Amino acid sequence: KEQQAWRRNESSPLPTMPSARKNISSAYVQVLGSGSWDLPAGLLLFCDGAQASVVLCNIGEGSQRFCGEHRLKVASRLRDVLLTRLTWETMGGLPGMLFTLQDAGRGGAAAVHGPAGLGSLVRSFRHFMGAGPLPRRVCEVVDGSVAALAESGIEATPIVLGASTSVLGAAAAAAAPAASA
Repeated sequence: KEQQAWRRNESSPLPTMPSARKNISSAYVQVLGSGSWDLPAGLLLFCDGAQASVVLCNIGEGSQRFCGEHRLKVASRLRDVLLTRLTWETMGGLPGMLFTLQDAGRGGAAAVHGPAGLGSLVRSFRHFMGAGPLPRRVCEVVDGSVAALAESGIEATPIVLGASTSVLGAAAAAAAPAASA
């Protein structure tokens, strides 16, 4: 059985992943967009190692244009797309990126991970895209399940916020002193 917990390397104070899953020699995150009027918030995770890959977190409309303008070669290395919500701001650029992957000879190569309803949304693309560019793997993440990303050994665990919960509201509630009775 595969070891689930990270273990400590005696020569390093930092935890290391089990050796059976250590495929990444280095990784870095690049902010793709910060939520401005012309480019919604998004992140790129670049992983170097045995198989260099890119993980894209949210792909709003304009993301592909931004990558082209800044010479970010995403299409040749894109392995996974993570969507935090099914809104135009987080997935409006997905059809265009799928077409770009098809043009690069990698049609259907990227897996798409996201919340419940993602599968039916992606299937609806077939009416105007055809079957070629559609991803072969669509993973709906529900109830805090872990999304395993490609061969890299990276796992993404979603933190589900309710409709009435916001990050700022949760942080403010945690920082507020307890009311005395």
